[in-house]
Amino acid sequence: MVDAEAVKKICDIYDWDGKGELDMFFLGDVMYALGMNTTKKVCVKLGQTDEEGKKFCKFDEIVAKVTEAKNTPESSGNYHDYIELLKLYDKNNNGTMMMAELENILANLGDEIPKEDVQKLMAELCDPEDEDGMFPYTPFVDRLTGKA
Repeated sequence: MVDAEAVKKICDIYDWDGKGELDMFFLGDVMYALGMNTTKKVCVKLGQTDEEGKKFCKFDEIVAKVTEAKNTPESSGNYHDYIELLKLYDKNNNGTMMMAELENILANLGDEIPKEDVQKLMAELCDPEDEDGMFPYTPFVDRLTGKA
């Protein structure tokens, strides 16, 4: 269930003119601020624009769009998506990847995470690397997603 008041409160932050409308360029930012990891594809389907000032929606319409996004299957990355991503870095096709590659992915893709935070996360969730700098990535994803 979507908290309509929380959505409106976040929309109000992006309402530069005080008109009670959200520039649809910021729809993904609103979703992210609500703790949702909605894909850009879903946001665009719901009306997100690539440029500011092109389209606006009333806050009540945004609540409906957030609700729709939350109810959309596969609106965010899932376990399978994470495994498929890490398979791209599995040079030996044996379920392992270089620890340095994961550190780079976590630190630089999407929202930038400070290197110290990445190292803490990896220390908690990754199995030790072998002499070649490789580690099994499936247990990492299991722990990350709460499957372990």
